[in-house]
Amino acid sequence: MKKIIISLVLVFSFSQIQAETMPEIMAAVKHASPLPGLMMVIKKHGDKLNMSEDQKINMTTWSEQHSPVMKKIALDIKSGEQAIYDATLNGTSKSEVMAQLDTLLEKRKEIATIKIDCRDNMRNVLNDEQWKQLIELYKGM
Repeated sequence: MKKIIISLVLVFSFSQIQAETMPEIMAAVKHASPLPGLMMVIKKHGDKLNMSEDQKINMTTWSEQHSPVMKKIALDIKSGEQAIYDATLNGTSKSEVMAQLDTLLEKRKEIATIKIDCRDNMRNVLNDEQWKQLIELYKGM
C-alpha cells in the first residue's frame, strides 16, 4: 500500500514538468530512481580522477551505450505518470490504474538496474583511490 501511495504522490508532483530539455531529462532520471547517478561525476569532474586512456574509453563507451536507454526510460516514466494522473481524474478503474503503476515500477527497476551496473562497472575500472575520489566528488555535488 505504501508503494501505491508513494507512486501516486510522485505522479502528481512529477506531472508538472512540461518541456523535455536536457536538465529536465536528467531530473526525470533522478526522479525515477533514488540511486546515485555516478556517471554525471565522470562527465563533470572526470579530469580530477587522473584516469588512463583505457579507463576514459570504458567510461565513454558505457555512457554512450546506456545514457540513451536511461533517458528513454525516464521519459517513458514521465509520460506514464501523466497518463496515470489523467486516468485517475477521468475515472479509470482501479485495476487499470494499478496495472499502469506496476508498469512504472518495472521501469524504475530497469533504471535502478542500470545504475547499479554502472556503479559495479566503475568499481571494476577505477582503482581504490579513484573510487574514493569519485564518491567524494559525488557527495560534494
